[in-house]
Amino acid sequence: MPTKDRGVWAVLLLVTAWCRFAQCWKNYQGQWPCKPELKDDVYPENLEEVKELVKQNRYVKGVGSGHSWDSYIGCAGTTSEAVNIVMTEFEKGDRHVDLDLDDMSIKVPASMMTRDLLRYLDEQRSDQYPRGLSLRSYPWWIDQTLCGAVATGTHGSSMHEDGGSLSSQVRCLGMVLADGEYKKFCEDTHPEEMQALRVSAGRLGIIAHCFMKVIPSVDVEVFREGLSESEIVNTVKNMQEVYVAVGEEELALKYPDVQMFWFPQTNHGYKWTYEPASEQRQYTLGRGLDTYNFSDPENVQLPELEQDSLFDQEQGRSNGTANGISFRRDPVSYVDIKELAEESQATGRQPSGTGQRFPLVVTQSASWWAQQIERLILRWYPTGTFAYKDAFLQNPRFGTEYTLYDQYEFSIPVSRAGLCFEGLVSFVKENGLGEGFRTPVLIRLVKAEDDILLSNTNGEPHVYINMNDDVSYNLEGNAVNNRFISAANYLRSSTCQGRLHWGKTKATLDRDTNGFSEYPQTWCRFGQMVSKLDPMGKFEGHAGHGSPHNYWTWDNCRRFGFLGRNNSEPVNCSDIPPPGSSYTCAEQLGWGKCESDWMLEGNYCASTCGRC
Repeated sequence: MPTKDRGVWAVLLLVTAWCRFAQCWKNYQGQWPCKPELKDDVYPENLEEVKELVKQNRYVKGVGSGHSWDSYIGCAGTTSEAVNIVMTEFEKGDRHVDLDLDDMSIKVPASMMTRDLLRYLDEQRSDQYPRGLSLRSYPWWIDQTLCGAVATGTHGSSMHEDGGSLSSQVRCLGMVLADGEYKKFCEDTHPEEMQALRVSAGRLGIIAHCFMKVIPSVDVEVFREGLSESEIVNTVKNMQEVYVAVGEEELALKYPDVQMFWFPQTNHGYKWTYEPASEQRQYTLGRGLDTYNFSDPENVQLPELEQDSLFDQEQGRSNGTANGISFRRDPVSYVDIKELAEESQATGRQPSGTGQRFPLVVTQSASWWAQQIERLILRWYPTGTFAYKDAFLQNPRFGTEYTLYDQYEFSIPVSRAGLCFEGLVSFVKENGLGEGFRTPVLIRLVKAEDDILLSNTNGEPHVYINMNDDVSYNLEGNAVNNRFISAANYLRSSTCQGRLHWGKTKATLDRDTNGFSEYPQTWCRFGQMVSKLDPMGKFEGHAGHGSPHNYWTWDNCRRFGFLGRNNSEPVNCSDIPPPGSSYTCAEQLGWGKCESDWMLEGNYCASTCGRC
């Protein structure tokens, strides 16, 4: 064996052995682990190691910081032939970041967290960019490896033309493909491939580098408004009405980046809107929790409350007790949460994974928790002037340490979002489902991403409804939180037609569906790219080989003639109008007939309907 090869193999042996001496990769909070039959996880540090690992293993999956609620999408497979390639140590550190101001883009290694990228960009201050740089839009969850967030279509709330999800802000992707070779794909040189690669859930290769578009940062003025439940419903209904009446451009002007919280437990919520600050001002203290030194929690100073919570205003109270637990007008602090968690653990229930079981979640009522969290939210997300990286809602880092939960997110076509959300609110109230919630529902709006085949917003803008099941893991025996699941299933009904986020809980609600049913107009085009880049299924993961629930199936694509028998070659793409019809394919598309069974069975209007 040549000396160079021996050196590579020695490094690979050390990388493979790493898992034996360190905490191995698990999916979110350890509750969605991969099958134990898999090989030990590997932690490559450079591109050559990644390439060799892909070449030498039958099934692989590139994974990141583990913030996902689904082993089907997040794991390499179910057998000893599969290995997770964990990219958290890959080219680690700012020295591997490459900022190109001429192109206004930045090369980001797969190990970099979104929070760290926002920090790095903010620090690039100069005479030309006095407030530094930023991403146009960033998500609620920023403690996640950025490239993994790109692969799953992770998003904030943005209708801006240069915003949308993180995936839409990608200029190029550096991929390790099934043959173990590295290739850079860009929107101007590989437009067809980029339509599939921007959201691929790891199915087409391992992302080593993300080349992200950046913008000059500005200070942002943040406005917050308390809303009744009916006002939240009317806001979502107005989004639908504006889009249906005058289209996406006017919708973007009215709701460029609005975000809302809805408390199903107490029937009200809050809305945040944003404007560029008219002048440079002193920043408001305490945005994004980055200013708090949680390594010294006893001395954490949270900003003062600007106002009573809506709940406290409604109840006319400032202090009191509920079920023997005191609550205050002043919200619970980090120390309070920590003490409550430790007190809860003293009951004898053991931690599980990286989070902990928290019986207090169950023993205290939904409305009690809503009160506490509402008071925290008023402090965490105040009004004021903030740096761009701190302005928009983002998840506090410490919150996941003390209680286990699963997160679900549904994207609803804006053309039906108002009726869907109004129906959801009524359904929750009529059936007493509010007790299934402990934290508020986050509502956001994202532009249409028709140039991304598996984007949740392919087809039209979507309203995202994000909600947490905080109860199930804290019940004896992990019993099902039926109230919560009933509400979740409503969002999957024909009324809402909600798509599930690629990085959130899918398996619980999605056992009987597959990609073709979720993305009927674009799934087979994605399958054609799979046949081109991964014909042997190296990256199909747990949801593919060896799984009773094969999400990555192309049977319907072959049945309707969109793919050849062995996925080897896509069929010719053409427009054949339905026989006996005088209407054009464009008219059929405009009437929403592309997904009708009679259109699919004959593969009519395949090109216009975007099936090839």
